[in-house]
Amino acid sequence: MSLEIERASKSDVGELIGLYVSIYGKDYPLDLGTNAEAMKNAIDNREEFLWLIMRDKESHLIAGSIIFELDYSFKIGKVMGAVVSKLYQGRKVATRLIKEGVSLVFDCEGSADYKIHSLYATARTVGLSSQFMLINSGFSPLGIFPNARKIKTYESLTLLGMFAPGVLDRRAILSRISKRVQPILKICNEAIGREDSMHAKVVACPITKEVSEEASEDEFEFIFAPSFVEKRFAEKFSEDPESMFYPFHKPNLIISSIETDMELYASFNKKDHYCVLITANQSIRNLEGKFNKLAFSMKELGIYYVETLVRMDYFETICFLLDNRFLPSAVYPAMREEDGKMHDYILLTRTMVPLDFSDASIHPAFNPYVYEYVKQWVNLNLSIVEGIHL
Repeated sequence: MSLEIERASKSDVGELIGLYVSIYGKDYPLDLGTNAEAMKNAIDNREEFLWLIMRDKESHLIAGSIIFELDYSFKIGKVMGAVVSKLYQGRKVATRLIKEGVSLVFDCEGSADYKIHSLYATARTVGLSSQFMLINSGFSPLGIFPNARKIKTYESLTLLGMFAPGVLDRRAILSRISKRVQPILKICNEAIGREDSMHAKVVACPITKEVSEEASEDEFEFIFAPSFVEKRFAEKFSEDPESMFYPFHKPNLIISSIETDMELYASFNKKDHYCVLITANQSIRNLEGKFNKLAFSMKELGIYYVETLVRMDYFETICFLLDNRFLPSAVYPAMREEDGKMHDYILLTRTMVPLDFSDASIHPAFNPYVYEYVKQWVNLNLSIVEGIHL
């Protein structure tokens, strides 16, 4: 039985859909595995996608598949859609596909514009196989997305990353970090075998002043219009790479503050009740005293999970979000290059529904992240109960 790796072709789409359904069922959340047109477009788009399959040269059956989505503007890649046919499981098909893809992405010869600094992947927690596969392939655990996706129940995801040689050596040095962020940064540094950012001064966020009742009277409007929002986003921020930085997410929702004229640009998945805050036309700190009202309005719209990425040295913004019930869930070290330095980003998340890990299967490598998140969640949500602090 001869198994060889090759690029997927459009003629493979029908078989690939059958493969994804046979392994993951009809609730598989990605278009690239269920939507034939989207799959053909990705296979055709060799600038932004590397879609590899392993084929049995005797039977011509597809033994496995994996997709690398590449963003050369931010020099970051996403690994997704790893699947192995039941007929070929136990033969390290996925591991071989990942190894080949990583080699092709990181060893690319050419101009600096076509270099990828890091690859990341998210893994579901309905089972352990994908987490083991990625860790055994050299990916490092970076954190969790708690209650991030609603499929049959609320499901948490794990975040993993891999870095091109030399990238972690160029991490920007932090001068200070929040006391509440320091534990997860320490966990991440241990996971990647680095201590670069652990010399930063650890300080408490300033105490927020009390908010008057009048301050929370703002009303918010939600404009869910993908084409319009994406066009407006491009017009507003095309000259501002920092505001546009949220790899592989496009805004489809504008949240408008009537009182302040603030516009927040977000990516909202109605099916999963999942929302990513990408950027805003003003500092989000201008919503001081109003964010809880915004969160209530978001929940009424059907948003049950919110996340955002913040550069690790944006101390005041991180403190504002922490003060508004966001919790540190993951760290992406050396995520973005600016002026020759690689900047860390922190993933801050807020779940609007009760936390539940009861059905999650989580690799031991993620336990420190889970323990730290649960500790902060309990301290935030159950502090009214005497003696409950962890």
